[in-house]
Amino acid sequence: MCGIAGIVKENILNDDSYIKNLKNMTDSIIHRGPDDEGHEYFQNCFLGFRRLAIVDLSEDGHQPMYSDTKNECIVFNGEIYGYRDLKNELSDYPFKSNTDTEVILSLYQKYGSELPKHLNGMFSVAIWDEEKQQLFCVRDRFGEKPFYFATGKNGEFIFASEIKAILATDLVDKEINDEAVSHFLRHSYINSHQSIYKNIHVLAPASQLIYADGKIKISQYWNLPEKELNISEEDAVQKFKRLVENSVKKQLIADVKVGAFLSGGLDSGTLVALSSKHHSNLTTLGFEYQGEWNEMPEARSISQKYNTNHKEVSLKDEDIPKLLLDILKKMDEPLADTAILATYTICEEAAKNMTVVITGNAGDELFGGYKWYQKEKEILEKGGTNLNLLNFYKVGSTVSEKMGFKKAQDYFLDKILRAKFPDIVSYQKEKVHSNFTRKETSLLMKSYSEYEHVYHFALDNTDLNTTMKMDLTNIIPGDYMVKDDRIAMMHSIELRTPFLDKDLVEFCSALPAKYKVNTDQTKIILRKAFGDLLTDRILNKRKQGFGAPVEKWLKIPGMEELTAKILKNSSSKIFFKLDFHQVQKNLKYNYKHWSLLVLGIWMEEH
Repeated sequence: MCGIAGIVKENILNDDSYIKNLKNMTDSIIHRGPDDEGHEYFQNCFLGFRRLAIVDLSEDGHQPMYSDTKNECIVFNGEIYGYRDLKNELSDYPFKSNTDTEVILSLYQKYGSELPKHLNGMFSVAIWDEEKQQLFCVRDRFGEKPFYFATGKNGEFIFASEIKAILATDLVDKEINDEAVSHFLRHSYINSHQSIYKNIHVLAPASQLIYADGKIKISQYWNLPEKELNISEEDAVQKFKRLVENSVKKQLIADVKVGAFLSGGLDSGTLVALSSKHHSNLTTLGFEYQGEWNEMPEARSISQKYNTNHKEVSLKDEDIPKLLLDILKKMDEPLADTAILATYTICEEAAKNMTVVITGNAGDELFGGYKWYQKEKEILEKGGTNLNLLNFYKVGSTVSEKMGFKKAQDYFLDKILRAKFPDIVSYQKEKVHSNFTRKETSLLMKSYSEYEHVYHFALDNTDLNTTMKMDLTNIIPGDYMVKDDRIAMMHSIELRTPFLDKDLVEFCSALPAKYKVNTDQTKIILRKAFGDLLTDRILNKRKQGFGAPVEKWLKIPGMEELTAKILKNSSSKIFFKLDFHQVQKNLKYNYKHWSLLVLGIWMEEH
């Protein structure tokens, strides 16, 4: 992986101070590329780069890289899968390296602004076109690689892989975005179309940006397919197998050591089984939670089957407070995903002897792996409900006697939720990934400003694929990809996600939902396609609950001290934005408490 940065301003070359600005930017993201650094200076544009060498370890991969005509110059963060096949189709271009970076340059020369349609991979690209005097920028379809931009105090267009690089210029004010704070409180992460700062913006996934004549023009170059496939289950399974196998093969290409994360679930187990075909004695890494969260017995069963070099890491309770502080100091934005601790710990171990790691992210969203999809399937089958709550009370005592109080409580809660959210889209928006409600958030914030995520496809209440697409285009780029990219880059390693291959995603999102999930089983197509590669322990294991033991974590003495120091202290910076008394009402050792602590720590540091 790498880090990119740049500044565009008329006659920027005439002001030596911008050379220091650019150097400050690339210095701030050295963790993204410790192997090499580069800068190029044009009359109206400066480009900067930090390199983590993955493919073509020679100096031929140095960036910023010029095209053969010297008219175009690129900085590129990411990997283009299948770039060697693309290169073979570009026989007219005089290639000087074996890099995907040069392939992008040749494609830009050939296709111009149509370039992104020919790329499959994770990427964040900026190309300065000297003849057109324009900057062409593009980001991958699923937000795997970041791209932030801002307008500086003197009208500069500034861009970078991370917010800290933009702030390093001292040309942009750090004003907190209230909409982003409200979204964080409601969902535990910053929306993928915004940043935590008012004056710093995000190029959304599947979008491209052209900056010319002082104007910014943004457009979307790709969307998920609209029509459902008309395909038999047998044919679907066969095509699915080919697409997954091809994606794994493409993403294993690297000139450095490759490993895989092994969580003990269907997704990572499948990827390890397939990766083992191409890499003998593959190194696998797992994180061992304590108690009911521990999936390492299942992970070990796969490791033994494929003879991987399996390593496990864990985290002592007493280490959690310091680790949380360290992570949030380095994070440019607050993120309350509890998996940040495990991800940091396992990436730290991976960095000791590998540079590229395969992960099973996005399998749940693509193949129907979450319990809420089954719940939404029930809502569809029952056509939504307008249940009469009086009937609940009439039969309540009878139900309680038959199933016990706890089960009866869950039963009624489920019925009430289905009554409150009568269709799958409203259920997905208000129940799934929900933390504080709108009302609770408005009470918490001194200056409440609502932000609603924009979906670029029809929200069909009759199609279960809709809610899977909602997760794929919302929480994946807003939470999971942010977590993986930033934390992996803290350790200068690259995480790859084979399930986010463009062709595979397009196929799965258009596949009839009945091939993916029903009320009895999740990930149907994955089980049918690759079940024979997995172990009974994994195939028969019930899916774990979503999250981590936050109640236990928050009661660790060191965490109690953080709560007292930050959330029970009215002079803490979090109370510039939140109401002190409302926060006190929500310190109940749950996810709301956790997210408030994360936000409080982050605001103290940033």
